[in-house]
Amino acid sequence: MTELNQYLVRPGQVREWTLHPPALSAARAAVRDAVAPSYNQESHVRTMARLQERGVRTPDWGGVAFEMPGELRLDAFGSALVAWIGRHETLRSGFRSVGEELHRFTLPQEVVGVDSAVLGDFRDAGVLNRFLRDRLDAATDTLQWPSYVVETVQRADSVTVVLAFDHTQTDGYTLFAMVHEIHEFYRAALERRAPSLPDTGSHVNYSHEQRREAALVGRDHPAVLRWERFIADSGGRPPGFPLPLGTSGEELLPQRSVFEWLLDPDETDAFAAACRAERAALPAGVLAANALAARRLGAPDPYRTVMPFHTRSRSEWSSSVGWYVEGGPVEIDLPPAADFRSAVRLAQRSAREARQVARVPFFRVCELLGMDFKKTTPDPFSLLSYMDVRDSPGARDWADWNARALLRLSDSGKACLWVVCTLEGLYLFGRYPDTELAAANVTRFVRCVREILREVALRESSAGAAMRRVASLA
Repeated sequence: MTELNQYLVRPGQVREWTLHPPALSAARAAVRDAVAPSYNQESHVRTMARLQERGVRTPDWGGVAFEMPGELRLDAFGSALVAWIGRHETLRSGFRSVGEELHRFTLPQEVVGVDSAVLGDFRDAGVLNRFLRDRLDAATDTLQWPSYVVETVQRADSVTVVLAFDHTQTDGYTLFAMVHEIHEFYRAALERRAPSLPDTGSHVNYSHEQRREAALVGRDHPAVLRWERFIADSGGRPPGFPLPLGTSGEELLPQRSVFEWLLDPDETDAFAAACRAERAALPAGVLAANALAARRLGAPDPYRTVMPFHTRSRSEWSSSVGWYVEGGPVEIDLPPAADFRSAVRLAQRSAREARQVARVPFFRVCELLGMDFKKTTPDPFSLLSYMDVRDSPGARDWADWNARALLRLSDSGKACLWVVCTLEGLYLFGRYPDTELAAANVTRFVRCVREILREVALRESSAGAAMRRVASLA
């Protein structure tokens, strides 16, 4: 997961792929769908609309980039995109504001088609990267439909494919999974066969289920009360980054990013073993390391953050494109002499409780509490995310495909961290407001987290080696 400007796209001919005019006409004429937007979708659309009313637009998209060898077969690739969009109902679904209401429309598969147009030939990688960024920014406007686009950069020996989606369409897990799907649809089109992919459910149906279940949640629900207490204890708002950033958190500031490899594969295995020894999972270990880093660097106790959890509670949603994520409140109150062993046990308990709370959509909680944390910024809170993508379809091919998940840095006064476990090890990607204080504090915080993780991994590896020596002597 990186920014686009950290992904080298070799120069070539740029072609843009978009839905064809009949699909756009069908969208304009489409009647209202009975299914409302999900809570995340509605909040995101309304926030972007409020910002645009103030003359502010901050891009907020996620995407993927990958390479395929050889010349791009245009007919086959177009067929692959049509089949892929047809597979995922949310890509055929959009929103329009009608008075104070946000209405959904959904197109049938048979009207989906794509057109492509050559946008230019590029010889300079820097110029190409800036051009692609501007095209992706323009084509992922939350308030237009479709709010996603595909770009291909063709050369004699290969093609780079770049897709970008407004946040209403995707979450992080979606991004990591879609590269394999598009590859498979393209290969199937070339070989004139059906793609070998499992059946998948619809995010539109998920939105309906989410709304139906959330309507049953009242003001006295335990999740609502937990959020209320958590927000009150954090000073009336969800907590920010543990260290000062030189901003109140509510400004719309340009952002910078940080990328750091934390552990290699062997170290990751050792760290996971140290977590298991305390009956904790690897995400709890990451939380514990962050809490310990905050303590080492003088942040006030307790450590608080919001952790996203995927909500793909049914197998039909496991490979579905959509925004299947809700956040849960995490609070870790470390004792004065806390070490990793005690911290990870506390983190495991807090993460388990946060996952339970995250079953209720955060913006349903906000409705019931009469609060709105997205009036002026796309980020309702700072967060610490953990994703394990080692078992994602196609994960073993990502290096050969030069595959990358892309994240556009939307303007914000908050800092957000993503820790991702891959076959190559554990890494951290983060974004933070572009201030001198934020750059200094986020950098030293990330490095402190890395030090703690490696200390634990080294200690576990040494202990394991000692046990193996004893066993060999016996």
